[in-house]
Amino acid sequence: MKTMIPLALAAATLFAAPAYAQTSAANFAGPRVGAVVGVADDDFAGTDTFTYGANVGYDYDLGNAIVGITGEYQDSDDTGRELAIVARAGAPVGNNALLYGLAGYSNLGSGTGYHLDGVRVGAGVEVAVSPKVFVNLEQRYSNYEAGVDGFQTVAGLGFRF
Repeated sequence: MKTMIPLALAAATLFAAPAYAQTSAANFAGPRVGAVVGVADDDFAGTDTFTYGANVGYDYDLGNAIVGITGEYQDSDDTGRELAIVARAGAPVGNNALLYGLAGYSNLGSGTGYHLDGVRVGAGVEVAVSPKVFVNLEQRYSNYEAGVDGFQTVAGLGFRF
């Protein structure tokens, strides 16, 4: 699954571009909400488990760069719930795509009440399919205390206001 990320990123950009190419350039600034689904794994080459979540964020347009912040709630039967707050920075590619990196704080919780603090880093692509709707794909890595880490590949659908 994880080896297909570059192909999926390219496909998302290519297929969404014709639908939005005839409208104005994408605006990646302002408030946004979204939902993600994907796979989570505790050792990259191990067994994947389904994960899902919701997020809210705000992005600022700095001209040639976009910077923003995202808060997210995510859950999975195997890895537990995860809360994260991350910053992201990226650059527009063409009229409707944004390539970005992300880094921030993450907290992993289990059903037993045990919580682990950690960091999340990753990269992604966001493609505007209309002035208010976007899709995205992210690859993430989280490293928690007690030697616990995790990998995620998620796809999302979101709305800008």
